Amino acid sequence: MITGNEYFKIEQEKGFTTIILNRPQIRNVLDTGVLTELENYLNHLENDVETKVMIITGTGNFCAGANVKELMEKHPVEAETFSRLGHKVFNHIENMGKPVIAAVNGYALGGGCELAMACDIRIASENAKFGQPEVNLGLIPGFGGTQRLARLVGIGRAKELIFTGRIIDTNEAEAIGLVNKVVREEELMDRSKEMALVLAQKSSLILKVTKNLINTNHDIKKALDMEIKAFSECFASDDQIEGIKAFLEKRKPEFRGT
Repeated sequence: MITGNEYFKIEQEKGFTTIILNRPQIRNVLDTGVLTELENYLNHLENDVETKVMIITGTGNFCAGANVKELMEKHPVEAETFSRLGHKVFNHIENMGKPVIAAVNGYALGGGCELAMACDIRIASENAKFGQPEVNLGLIPGFGGTQRLARLVGIGRAKELIFTGRIIDTNEAEAIGLVNKVVREEELMDRSKEMALVLAQKSSLILKVTKNLINTNHDIKKALDMEIKAFSECFASDDQIEGIKAFLEKRKPEFRGT
């Protein structure tokens, strides 16, 4: 069964459900509306007994990050609210009692990379690109990236990627442990669905317990709260204004450290 709205397509098959970000014309960027609707779908699917596993993917690209035009309009208090919404949704994905697979195609940048990292397993096509380029906007990752990236690839690599904003290909992403598997672009959904079917045949109780235990061993709540505060404080800086303005004007920013 296929359903959805202006933001998503939802495909339900036996044992699993695929959530497809479906605004390819803007590379599936995240804004308040998208995050709110995603949370609604997660609440529904978590209680759906027919859905044992979820796949999250995107049409054309996985997700190119937050909507920069929306960010441009925010002051620190509004930025904190936006960050808390993103954290709420991504924490839900990470902590829900069902496995979630990210099927990553094209760009997974900023909030898109953070969305993929909130999932349990990441399968990427050969054309995928990953990165946390927020530094180029005078910002930090605001949806959990400062914590989840370090957990996946180690502190040293996480610092290098976040400090530089460098975008990496799937070969590097696989080598450092950011993705579990790389497949040909045309095989991405078939391989992701194969994984979903394998997991759907396991005991849902045991998967839930195991996921909870693994996540408990990496409790990052305090650090995530600190990230929200730091993200919102960036919106009081001149560098944040310059970074977003430069991005929209398609030029190199001139940061002054203020």
